[in-house]
Amino acid sequence: MRSLTLDTTAGPVHAADYGGSGAVMLLVHGLGGSHLNWLSVGERLARQRRIVAIDLPGFGRTPAAGRGFTMADHVAVLEAVIRELEDEQLTLVGNSMGGLLSIALAARRPSNLGAAVLVNPAVPPPRRTGFGLDMITRNAILAYGLPTPASIRLKRLADKRGAERLVGDILSLCAFDVRRIDAAVMAAHVQLERERLRVPDWHVPVFGAARSLLRTLARRRRFEDWVAQVTAPTLLLHGTHDRVVSPQSALALAALRPDWEVELLEDVGHVPMLEAPEQFVDIVEAWLARAAVHGMAEQAGIA
Repeated sequence: MRSLTLDTTAGPVHAADYGGSGAVMLLVHGLGGSHLNWLSVGERLARQRRIVAIDLPGFGRTPAAGRGFTMADHVAVLEAVIRELEDEQLTLVGNSMGGLLSIALAARRPSNLGAAVLVNPAVPPPRRTGFGLDMITRNAILAYGLPTPASIRLKRLADKRGAERLVGDILSLCAFDVRRIDAAVMAAHVQLERERLRVPDWHVPVFGAARSLLRTLARRRRFEDWVAQVTAPTLLLHGTHDRVVSPQSALALAALRPDWEVELLEDVGHVPMLEAPEQFVDIVEAWLARAAVHGMAEQAGIA
């Protein structure tokens, strides 16, 4: 893995280049995540394409640099990144908040987006359940939706808890079985968390993005418009034991787009690329191969 800084029109963006050649696959982390969320799959995916994982502004090693942290701000950064990469058939892969951002970006139909993979994307719960049963809405409203003084108190609690326990807490929530996550990958997350906790006001990008995420999920009609506007071939991949975004939410999304392929990973949580990396890579590579064959058939007029 090689670290580099992309000098985009939206400002500097730290990226991890996992190597490989050919078409680019751009990996986008979720809320509170970083390029390290893809550490267990980056080299495996690079066997067939170039793999680039970015840190959104205020996350990982990308500085905030005076930028905003709304979903619209992050979509603008992603647009600038894919322009910088200049690939004709880029594949966009997003986990959690990164999945929601991928939907929003794909709805804008960038000319060089060839395919999208949504990994446990942050999406609204099914209409029949109301708004609030998923942990991503229920708990995030209590934590990230709090006014500024309360968010500062939570920051202080996080600082006191320390990097190792914070990483353990978060990954234990996100994984169905945290013991499946490679120890070296856990250690890398802890080291980056130590760096992050030393940044003044590190919590501002996290809480700002969380508030915008909640507002975006609450605007269901606009979200469904985005989903309807996506034209790129799309794979929806979701763990059956996700405690953050329920599988029922993923199935409700799939019902809006029956043309999208859906893969449910048994006994896997919110971060399958960390918890079940080999299965994750096998599914994504097989789907991309099928999508490529289908695309060639369509061009030949035999689909």
